[in-house]
Parts: sequence; C-alpha cells; structure tokens
Amino acid sequence: MKKSLSALLAGIMALSLAACSGGSTAPEGGGSSDTPATAAAGDDESSMIVAIASQFDTLDPCLSTTVYNGYVISHIYSGLMRTNTEGQPEPDLCTSFDISDDGLTYTFHLRDDVTFSDGTPVTSANYEYAWLRAMSYGLDAATRTNDMVSYIKGGTEYNKRALEAEAAGTEFDCKTEDHSTVGISCPDDYTIEVTLENPLAYFPQWLGAGVWSALPLDTPQHDSAWSLEAGYPTNGPYVLDYININDKAEISRNEKYCDPDFVKMDKITFQVMPDPDAQAMGFDAGDIDVALNISTETSSKYMGTENLWVLNYPSAYGLVVNAGPTGPDFLKDVRVRKALYIAIDKDAIIDVIGGPDMHPALGGWVAYGLGGVDGDFRTERDAKGYEAHYDPEEAKRLLAEAGYDGSDDAHTIHLTYKYSTNSYHADVATMLQQMWTAVGLDVDFDAVESGVYYGQLDNGDIQIGRYGLQISDSPISFLDWLSGDKQVTSLAGDEKFDQMLRDVRSVSDEKEFLTRVHEIEDYFIQEQFLMFPMWQNAQPALVKSNLKGYELHITTLWFGNCYFE
Repeated sequence: MKKSLSALLAGIMALSLAACSGGSTAPEGGGSSDTPATAAAGDDESSMIVAIASQFDTLDPCLSTTVYNGYVISHIYSGLMRTNTEGQPEPDLCTSFDISDDGLTYTFHLRDDVTFSDGTPVTSANYEYAWLRAMSYGLDAATRTNDMVSYIKGGTEYNKRALEAEAAGTEFDCKTEDHSTVGISCPDDYTIEVTLENPLAYFPQWLGAGVWSALPLDTPQHDSAWSLEAGYPTNGPYVLDYININDKAEISRNEKYCDPDFVKMDKITFQVMPDPDAQAMGFDAGDIDVALNISTETSSKYMGTENLWVLNYPSAYGLVVNAGPTGPDFLKDVRVRKALYIAIDKDAIIDVIGGPDMHPALGGWVAYGLGGVDGDFRTERDAKGYEAHYDPEEAKRLLAEAGYDGSDDAHTIHLTYKYSTNSYHADVATMLQQMWTAVGLDVDFDAVESGVYYGQLDNGDIQIGRYGLQISDSPISFLDWLSGDKQVTSLAGDEKFDQMLRDVRSVSDEKEFLTRVHEIEDYFIQEQFLMFPMWQNAQPALVKSNLKGYELHITTLWFGNCYFE
C-alpha cells in the first residue's frame, strides 16, 4: 500500500536526524531515474498532487505577488481573456471585444452563461467592482493592480482619493464612491468598457491575470481573509476546498463553471514542500505527480527521460541593488555598482547550477521570448554587444577609485547579500561571496524564507539580493516594476529612469515604443548598473510519465486538462 505524504515527510526528517548522528543518509537527488515514474499520487486517477516550493500568503487576486499563490489563483479564477500556449491572447469569459480608432477604449462583450461557483450570475458590475476595489489599494498591491491605476483613465486620481480617505480614517466604499471620472463603465449587464490614459497595444494580454477577474459584490474591501476561506465564490474552473498556508491548498472542479468540458482533472492538491530533495523523494516514492522545485542534481539525473519537464518562459534571474533612500551610501556610487557587477563570473555560476542549456546568460534584464522591434527583444539587443563584462581587475580599480581599496576596515565595503531559502539560491550566494571577496569586499549572508523575503525587499530592507521575474506581455514589464512609481520603497532612487518610463507610456507606435524600451534598459543596466542581470531560468520539473495534458501558457501553469493514461 502506498504510504501517505505525511509519512514520507516524517521519513525524510528521520533520515536527516540519522545523518546528523552518523547514521545512514538519504539518497542523493531523490532516487534512480532508470524507470519512468508512473501511477497517480492522488486518491485515484481523477486527482493529482503538485509539489511547490513555498507557502501561500493570500489568494486575493489584487494583492498576490508570488508565483505560489498564482498556482491556485489561475485555476479558481478566470478573466475576460486568457493566453494560449502560443502566447497569444484569446477570449475567455467574453465573446469578443472592440477597440476604438484612437486605441484608447476597449469594449468587451461578456458571455451571458457565466456564474460564480455559488450559482450567482457574473455581470459587468462584478468586473467593475473588482477593478475599482483593486484600484483603491496603494503600492502594497500587486504589479497588475498598479498597472490598473497607471493606465486606466482617472485611475491615479481615484487611487489618490482612496488613500487619502484611508489616511484620514474615513470610509471609502468602492460601490458608492463617485467614479464617473474613471475609465470603467457598464452600458448593460453584459458589456463593459475600459478607457485608457494612453494607447497600450498589449492591453488584452493583461486581462488573463487574476486581478482582472470578477468578484462577488459583497467581497470585503481592504480585507483579504475571505480569499483563504474554502468555498468562497469564484468564477474559474475550480473552487478552493481547503487551504493551510504552510501546508497545502486543495481545489476541485467547479460544478457551476460555464465550460464543464474544459476541465479533465477533478481535484488538484498543491503541496508546500520547500526542500527540493523532499520533492524528489516524494516523486520517486509515488506520492507526488508533479515536482516543481527540484535540484540541479535531480534534473541532471532525469535529463533525457520522459519524466523531466523543462519549463521555458520569459523568466529572468538577477540581483536587485538598493541605491535608494534605504540603501547604504556605497551603493549610491555608480562606480561601486559597476565594480560589483563586473566582478561576477556569470558563466562559472551557470556551470554550477545546471549549465547554459538550462540557464542562458543575460546581458540585459529583459528575458528571451518577448517581441522586439524586428524580432526577439533580447536577441536583437545582444547583437550589438555589451561593454560591461567580467573583469575583476577593472572591478578592483573602480573600487579603489571610489575609496574602497581594502587597505583597512574604513576603506572596505561590508556587504550583506540577501536571498530566499529555496532552490539553488544558497549555491549562488556562496559563489558571489567568493567573487566579491576576491576584489576586496567583506561579504555576509542573510537567508530568509521566501514568504518573508519579498516583504523585506518591498520595504527596502536589503542591500543586494536575488530577484526572479516572469513576464508574459511586453518587455516594458520587466522594467516597469523597478520604477519608484510602482515600488513601496524605491530601490533604484533614479528619477531619470522613472521619467523615461512615464514618457514611453504615451508612445503609440509599436516600433518606436520598443526602441525606447531598449534605451531605458540600457540606461538602467549598462549605464547605471541598478540591476545585475544574470541568466534566464528554464525551470526543470518532474512529472509522471503517464500524466498528460499539463500546459505552460507563457508563465502560467495549467493542470486542469491533465489526465492519466
């Protein structure tokens, strides 16, 4: 009889304790890959278990900022649009949409057969309320919420009034407050119009994100506890049955969903397992159907087998630099930032964490896979070459010029590198420490849990730290989140960069727009060194060989079509 997942986790802990006392140790990499793993880990072939790397913190679509929340949100909510496996937007809960001649107004025609999971009809009023609710939040909200505020006509002023009311301790009810100046209107129950401040060619691609989903009209404002309540009405293919934010989330088929044939898998469990070795062992034991967080050693073991699923999407890994008001003085000097960047041997690190096939080096922050002026954005910029490259001797010279020659403690930079404790981040941190120490720095670590890490980064409690970003629409989105207009605490502290981003929003010609985005990236990365691009992540995962139908929609994982052969 197959042992339970909790028994497996207990076994792993026992093995770890035995190792500490000199006993036997767990097998490296999670076991042999000679025989493809099969058989469902769930209760039967209509359920599956997906292991993920970190805990949940909210399932409120307008506040979620992590991919781990997104695994659940993308299954329990549906938007007006969705992105297909080729990366193109297509109607989801709308039948069609029209665009005005000036490119500012989008009119969406809604399906009239959509209900929430409790049977309540979804109308244009539910979208209007959800969007107004999202726009009433400040910069503590998700990136897509800030996009609403920035791009929807009147959004900035509406957001300002909401925040002023909050600061004054007065009520701001999104259902009753005047929003006549906001570019959202409902001509009838099944039509909604959105007017933008400026043309935005990739606007339809945004509308698959959870924040654009409809919500029940009684959803609390500035309160997200409801999002972690099993059974709360949602409009997607699945409903939330159970969640323990540190353990797992269980979802099951939404019997009221408008497209019942769209879903094949009845039940999906997202199991929190931060330890990659635990995921590999669980997969090998038959207790996990999909392992999304595996080590380099495990992916190497399974290379060339049908169990290895390589997720290729526009996903960049880099180092974020705090040169803003909460950062140390030495990082406000561009010479120091450049020195730290060119002291890094990216190729050496990439060889350790899996090689260039899994982690191709990036010369800029925008990852491969997004359209540019005449082709792939990253590829066309790579063709011009980059001035900054690995050069430890030049790094030493720049540091000495900036007054940090390492001759004594007063002339030595004491740097703390912060990272989250999952995946290969610790290996990267160790190699960065060695490289920066070699040019005269004193480097320490600060390792924190993923759920804590991003909050500290948002608050500017960081000097330099790792950051990963997945983008599915436009190259500008890789840069936009770095703007002081979007962050709770500005890490770059660069007004010129912020203004360049503001100005490019008014550019309607697509080629000119993308040319300007290249210029903004070059300024931020190649001139100011306010972000250190490292590599693109192709994420390795393990799947049962008889599990079919799993899909990657640019950056969104979809398991609803899964089935076991």
